Amino acid sequence: MIDYRKLEAFCKVYELQSFSRAGKDLFLSQPTISAHVSALESELTVPLLDRMGRIVLPTEAGTILYKYAKKAFSSINAAKAEIAQLHDEIAGEIVIGGSTIPAHYLLPRVMAKYMLKNTNVDVSLKVADSEAIIQKLSDGDLSIGVVGAFENDPELTFIPIVDDELVVIAPPSYASMKEPLSAETLAEHSWVMRERGSGTRKSFANALAEQNVDIRSLPSVVQVESTNAVIQFVKAGMGLSITSRLAVSAEVERGELVILPVSNMKLSRQFFCVYHNRRHYFPAIHSFIQFLKDETRSMRVNAGIVHE
Repeated sequence: MIDYRKLEAFCKVYELQSFSRAGKDLFLSQPTISAHVSALESELTVPLLDRMGRIVLPTEAGTILYKYAKKAFSSINAAKAEIAQLHDEIAGEIVIGGSTIPAHYLLPRVMAKYMLKNTNVDVSLKVADSEAIIQKLSDGDLSIGVVGAFENDPELTFIPIVDDELVVIAPPSYASMKEPLSAETLAEHSWVMRERGSGTRKSFANALAEQNVDIRSLPSVVQVESTNAVIQFVKAGMGLSITSRLAVSAEVERGELVILPVSNMKLSRQFFCVYHNRRHYFPAIHSFIQFLKDETRSMRVNAGIVHE
């Protein structure tokens, strides 16, 4: 029978692509992690990981084992949670997927407050673009997601939790541009773009499309996969970009970036809490979803968006 701790060590190496980082994460020595993985390989009589210098990559057998191991861990956590529920206890593990903006500017404070109140719940955060988070939810790799894009998927429930304002940002050399820019004028400038799976990019594409402008017509000098990279490229003078006001408030205040006014474009969106309709959710996940809704409602009240 496969040992739980050995399987846990293998999965951590699989995820981090490193024996040393897996050891640090699990508070085990690197030799112990290596021994656990080697024991699994001996038991299954196949190599599970290829050691490529400092990088560790899974074999085909390793990928198969990881898929079923995650399902097994999920079942164990659900069992623990149901048993805890017999004593009205909220416990278990929650794996949250956050797209870039929510993961950096919304979820940390919500998660911190939740964990202080629920010390028997282990909460972790995975960061990717909205499209990837939604796919991971569909695949059962995440408990819930918080994203900036909506998809019409009958197996997923999208709950709007808070509004987000998108702004066009530029280097300080554009500070003299006071007149609102039309969609057509925006297409005359160079752009730093997020990747295609980004919720920010999708919202911007929809806003442009309403003005009969195809986002693909904008001259893109570089495509990046993080908000921080967007900010750094724009600060370096590579072009304009679009991002959440939340992400650039400090840079704008310091004069490192400017926000350009735009005309006749709806540059706003909603962040959604997303979960799978067909999965069994134990009490901790239900409690976090409710906590997230309450906290984001409080944010809207404080901002004057909702009045109690």
